[in-house]
Amino acid sequence: MKTLKLLFAVSILFASSLSFAAPRPGFTSVGIKEVKEDDVTFRWMSNDGEIILKCAHVYDRPDAWDWDVVCGKKEGMLKIYRVHFLVHQYVNKKQDKKAYEILYWVIDRNFEPRKFSSVSQWLQFNGTESTIDFLNFSVGVENDYGLLELELKPR
Repeated sequence: MKTLKLLFAVSILFASSLSFAAPRPGFTSVGIKEVKEDDVTFRWMSNDGEIILKCAHVYDRPDAWDWDVVCGKKEGMLKIYRVHFLVHQYVNKKQDKKAYEILYWVIDRNFEPRKFSSVSQWLQFNGTESTIDFLNFSVGVENDYGLLELELKPR
C-alpha cells in the first residue's frame, strides 16, 4: 500500500511539472534551467517585516526539483519547509524574446495537517541574450502571517 501511495504522489508531482508543456504562442521550450544550491537563497520574513530569519537549504531531490529549507534555527524560531522550485526556459526566435516560467511551491512542515502555498510566473524578456541580475519570489506561509522568500541569481 505504501508503494502505491508513493507511486501516486510521484505521478502527481510529475504531472504537475508537465503543466509547463504548453508554452505561450510563438514560444518553444529550451528545457528546464539547471539551478544549483549556490544560485538560490531563502529567507523567512514576518508579514509586517519586523522579523527576518536566515534560512539554510539543501537541494534534496534535484530529479524532482525539491529543496529542504530550515529557517530561524540560530534565532530559536525554527521553521521547516519543503520547496518545489522549477524554472523552465522558452524562446521566441521570430520576435527575439526569451521567457522563464517559474513554479514555486511551499509545503509548510511546521503544522499538521500540512499546508501548501504556491505561485507560478511567466517572465518575458526582449532579446534572447538579455541577462538577469536576480529574480525574487515570495509565498505566504503560516496563513499569510509570514513569507518564504526565494532569490534566484541565474547564470
